[in-house]
Amino acid sequence: MKKFALSNLLITSILLFSPVILFSSIVETPLANLTKAQKSWLLNNREEAKKLYIKEINSSEYKEVPAYNVSFLYFLDGKYMDADRYIKVSLKNNRKYGPALLLKGMIEYKRRNLKNSFKYLKEAIKHHPMPEIPEYYFGLYLYERKKYEQSLDYLEDAISDNKKYTLPYPIIGDIYIKQGKYNEAIKILEKGLKYSHDAEILLLLGDVNIKIENYKEARKYYQLFAYLFPNHPEAARTIKWLQERDIANPYTHDFYPIPYGDSSSRFLPVGENVLYNVYWGPIKVGELHTVIAETLNFKGHDSYKVIFSLDSNPALEFIASLHSDYITIIDQNTKQVLQHFLHIRENKIIDEKVYDFYREEGKFVCRAVREDGHIEYLEKHLPDNTIDGTSILFYSRQLVKEQRNERVMTIIDENFVISDIVFENKKEPVICRGKEEQVQLISGENYYKGIVGFTGRFRGWFREAPTFLPIKSDFEIWVGRISIRMASEEEQKLHKYSR
Repeated sequence: MKKFALSNLLITSILLFSPVILFSSIVETPLANLTKAQKSWLLNNREEAKKLYIKEINSSEYKEVPAYNVSFLYFLDGKYMDADRYIKVSLKNNRKYGPALLLKGMIEYKRRNLKNSFKYLKEAIKHHPMPEIPEYYFGLYLYERKKYEQSLDYLEDAISDNKKYTLPYPIIGDIYIKQGKYNEAIKILEKGLKYSHDAEILLLLGDVNIKIENYKEARKYYQLFAYLFPNHPEAARTIKWLQERDIANPYTHDFYPIPYGDSSSRFLPVGENVLYNVYWGPIKVGELHTVIAETLNFKGHDSYKVIFSLDSNPALEFIASLHSDYITIIDQNTKQVLQHFLHIRENKIIDEKVYDFYREEGKFVCRAVREDGHIEYLEKHLPDNTIDGTSILFYSRQLVKEQRNERVMTIIDENFVISDIVFENKKEPVICRGKEEQVQLISGENYYKGIVGFTGRFRGWFREAPTFLPIKSDFEIWVGRISIRMASEEEQKLHKYSR
């Protein structure tokens, strides 16, 4: 991956003094210095990405990375012979390259060479930067071979290494169910649900509670599953079970369909550019920058492109360093996210990601470029009405306009978690840029740990029509509370913490 290097002057001139920012795609941005191959992959132009990565092999200092990427793209297409040809190139250049060892194990499994597959997976666990991934695949393959006890060893290692990596939880739960260990199954599935409302976790919680004849709990989880995942192949089965018990509506846990949005909801002003200061007590710890960049039509939806940036105080880098940008395409009527680009520089985490939300199909896809340049892919069933964790700020403005509350499913690090937003229907005085304003109050709670530790209860103060602009908020974090206040005009011009 090319090193991220942009001068303060460039960022300031582009983001602060240009009223409208026009990008040809979500990743065509001065905020992230991506190669052509990386852009093609993130935008799902696989054939173009493959050609570009093949060209990179000869010129790259670390040939194992582009060779792995070519192999991975062939693997996604089911072309295992081609994938194997390039993975050999990767391992020839670095026999301890973790992603390549994992992929070689996956290729061998697809070719039914189990002995070779398991050998490479064991090596991948030793050398992969995220060992939970090869541990998960090893456990999955053993599960598919009905080697349940061995499978549990690797799956439990995976969640021990990363408790928020939720793919192992439903498999562990299903193994316990097959073994008749129903209480153990419920315990591990409920633990997984704390980190993500994955379809498979909810479905199995319903199934296992039926087995122990706890129909009240089964009803709760089936209702939640049927509401959140109406396009899932198992949705019809759960809805039938509910209807047989005269349960007509699947709504539960305070989730309800969002109102229909129309052109009257298109109130976000293009060119809006606001800087906020972030304080922990009296200490300014960072800056938060929001931009409404442009309007566009994205896959038939009239949309806004919005930018949310976080920059930490460089004087506090011994505690934390954060310089991340998030670009999102949201529907103009509903403010629901359609596509989301994450340019993450958070302490030791360096990632580029694109989230695609295929709402009609109920599918969520994440394509990632990791720090060394290797690519990854994740696909999950998408809960209805899910919002990403940064554009929820813009979504909250819609709720203030509509004067309503909502339990919102929010995506954080590829996991589906809950936020409650409450329109308090009251105004409070707030000082903004030296003047007192009477503004609308919202409150709520995040049931997860988000960006730089945002968690727990929060409050926000929003102006009224026409733009419903947020001017102040405060959040619980893991070390107390932080407050976010609109910066002065002079501070906006300086934007001291930008790159």
